[in-house]
Amino acid sequence: MTSRGYTLLEALLAIGLAGLIFTAAFGLFFTGQTSSAEALRAQRALWAAQEGLGAVESIAFSDLSPTQNGSVQFSAGQWTISGTGPESLSGELTRTIQVNQVLRDGACAIVGSGGNVDPDSYQVQSQVDWTDAKGRTHQVTLQRLRTNWQAPVGNCFVGGDCSRIDWNVSQATWYGGKQLREVYITNSSDQEFHLEKATLTWTNGAKVSQVFIGSDKFWSSSGPGTPSGTQVSGTLLDGQNLDIDEGETLEMHKIQFDSSMSGTQVEIVLQCEDGSSTDSGLFTPAL
Repeated sequence: MTSRGYTLLEALLAIGLAGLIFTAAFGLFFTGQTSSAEALRAQRALWAAQEGLGAVESIAFSDLSPTQNGSVQFSAGQWTISGTGPESLSGELTRTIQVNQVLRDGACAIVGSGGNVDPDSYQVQSQVDWTDAKGRTHQVTLQRLRTNWQAPVGNCFVGGDCSRIDWNVSQATWYGGKQLREVYITNSSDQEFHLEKATLTWTNGAKVSQVFIGSDKFWSSSGPGTPSGTQVSGTLLDGQNLDIDEGETLEMHKIQFDSSMSGTQVEIVLQCEDGSSTDSGLFTPAL
């Protein structure tokens, strides 16, 4: 073969090799882009499931009823459940809300079958489904037990964890006119329990932006917790779970508002992991 023939063969081989490299690189790029998009959609699905669960938990126990194929709707400042079926969300996500009855045995333990319906308990569920680019189905499912601890009508439910919180608001003070400090809570029981939510109400148009309990940021308008953004009086704040050890006293400090709270009355309700809650009562912090 002549040198010219070798040169042509080398050029053809180089072109073919370059094509293979380009094809492989493009395939890796496309796979990476697809994986990134699916990871983002999975995160959005988790957020949507959390929102659905938080919405159901904000609804009064007395307003709940068994629902197998529902959706949540926000109107006039509050969430409600509709039994009209799954809700289509952006990103081709579908969210389904369930409120299920709970069965308990003679010892009041939850059982899967063979027990009696507990009128003071519901198992609530928020599930988000989607199909990826390859046609595979995925889902995120979150569940939580709701209990009617405040006004039980059955024989099983008794006062829960939050009933053992003692309040001290005698030293409550507005620092700088916008920050509530020196509100103390004590776990008077002999075991650890967990705080999950807080509802603050007050008598002016200010908005709350963050809540610290002890050394932890329990909820903030920019995270952790939901909903995001500054919130008006009476909003249920779903914070990060906070452990309170037996006999421990924590200060609820750095409860920050966006305008002057001078002379404003405040009331705080805390909710524990078992669904029970405790109320500070209405009080007026000093200046």
